[in-house]
Amino acid sequence: MGRTSRISKKPDINTQKIIVNVLKAIMIGYIITILCVLLLSFIVYKYDLSNSQINIGRVIIIILATIIMGLLIGRSIGKNKWMYGAIAGVIYFVIFVIASIIINKNSGISGGAISLFFMCVGGSTLGGMLG
Repeated sequence: MGRTSRISKKPDINTQKIIVNVLKAIMIGYIITILCVLLLSFIVYKYDLSNSQINIGRVIIIILATIIMGLLIGRSIGKNKWMYGAIAGVIYFVIFVIASIIINKNSGISGGAISLFFMCVGGSTLGGMLG
C-alpha cells in the first residue's frame, strides 16, 4: 500500500511568531505615524508652514515610521529580515491606500501613491536589513 503524507493545516510555531511580529511592527509603525502627524499638525498650526514644508514633513514621517517598523521586524526575526521588512512595507502601504480611499472617497491610484509605495517598501526593507 502506498504512503500518504499528511499536510498539516496548522502553521508551525515559527510561522506564527513571524506573523505576530510583523503585525506588531506594523501596528507600532502606525502608532508612530499617528503621533508624528499630530506633532506635524501642531507645528503647522503654530508656525503656518507652506505646502512644500508640509509635504517634506509627511515624507519624513512615512520613511521614519517604516524604517523603525523594519528595524523592529529585523530584530525579532532571524532570517530573511529584509524580505519580512518589505512584506510589512507592502501591508503598511495597502492599509494606507485603503484608509485614503475610504476617507477621500477616491478610488484612483495617482503618481503620489506610486512614490508612497516605494517609500513604504524601501524604508521597511532598509530597516529590516539594519535590524
